[in-house]
Amino acid sequence: SDLALSDKTRSKFGRRRFWVLVSLLPFAAINFLLFTPPQYSATGKAVYMVIIIMLYDLFYSVFSTNQTSLFPEMFPTERQRGRANLLKNLMMIIGLLIGFVLPTLFISPLAPTESTPSDVVAKIPSMYRTTGLVLAILVLIFGFLFFQCGMKEPDQPPQDEKATLSMLESLKITLKNKTFIIFVVANLFVWFTFKMLTTIITLYGIHVLGIGEGDFFLTILLLAAFLSATAFFPVMEKLGEKFGMRNAFMISSSVWFLALIPFAFLDNQPIIAVICMIFMGFGLSGAMYFVDIIIGGVIDEDELKMGHRRAGSYYGINALINRYSTILVFLAIAVVLSGYGWENYLIGSGLNYEGLRMGLKILFVGTNMAALVIVLILLYIFPLHGQQLKEIQEKLHKQRP
Repeated sequence: SDLALSDKTRSKFGRRRFWVLVSLLPFAAINFLLFTPPQYSATGKAVYMVIIIMLYDLFYSVFSTNQTSLFPEMFPTERQRGRANLLKNLMMIIGLLIGFVLPTLFISPLAPTESTPSDVVAKIPSMYRTTGLVLAILVLIFGFLFFQCGMKEPDQPPQDEKATLSMLESLKITLKNKTFIIFVVANLFVWFTFKMLTTIITLYGIHVLGIGEGDFFLTILLLAAFLSATAFFPVMEKLGEKFGMRNAFMISSSVWFLALIPFAFLDNQPIIAVICMIFMGFGLSGAMYFVDIIIGGVIDEDELKMGHRRAGSYYGINALINRYSTILVFLAIAVVLSGYGWENYLIGSGLNYEGLRMGLKILFVGTNMAALVIVLILLYIFPLHGQQLKEIQEKLHKQRP
């Protein structure tokens, strides 16, 4: 809903900072409500959850779209964007780890079992409410600090209102930008790979690697990938400076493709799997590092053509298209596992473990490798890189006041 709205906004706080500020309080409230479902029937709880998730996605999109839209404006050159993105992604990994650990500090057990004492079961809802309250407070504190200290919005020159595009016109022009569409579809399949890995890693760990359900080793698998991705950020920076961002992204995606191959042969080998996840982190690192920088170049090209920046439109549509990666992930899971006894897994009887193991390998290795082939093809035909991008940024530098 805010694709082009922030591009047209004029306020004393600026275009992007205004919407970040507006989104903070409702986003904090939704984070609290996410952990505090009312005592409705099962149907009522399902409806409540759907509404809350929709509202969560709405306010998160308002915040995130404007935050990312400001990125290429604050850092106008590729070198500046690369260094800023390195620090931004380091903070993102820290935030992911905090978010992963935070609920376990307040909620124990996360979900009751038949053996959980009744007095502990009675306390679990209050544990969830406490977690939601802490999360809401953290959103407010760090969101406001980001608004106040982390966002410096460049002054925008006055624009001819007659020349200002409507939201619909801006949307049409953005969707007709072939350079952008090539990259945003590539990014869709990058996110498909990322979400597929995080969605089925637990099932893969249990049924292929032989890790016990609830074993902390399942957590170590993801930690190995995310922590190694963090360690590889400086490598991504060097690759981007040496080969260009597009080419460096192709290198990291190629390593990601190769890193998937061993997972077809790791039956009951959890230690080796952790080592392989470290190499997987190389691909994850590139996916997190290069995307915003490359989209920033697309926005630069558009500014040169249009005479003003429309970052909100581009980042908004990128976020919209990325939502479909989740649908593709669950569609792939349904299609692949339906042929390997998934229905029996859900009802807990008559499961063909050998078949399930093969299905999980197809998902973890086959579908992800296919997605990365699409990514590499699209990056190869992506035209905005090298000398062409350098000339655009030089012209913009001369054009800007």
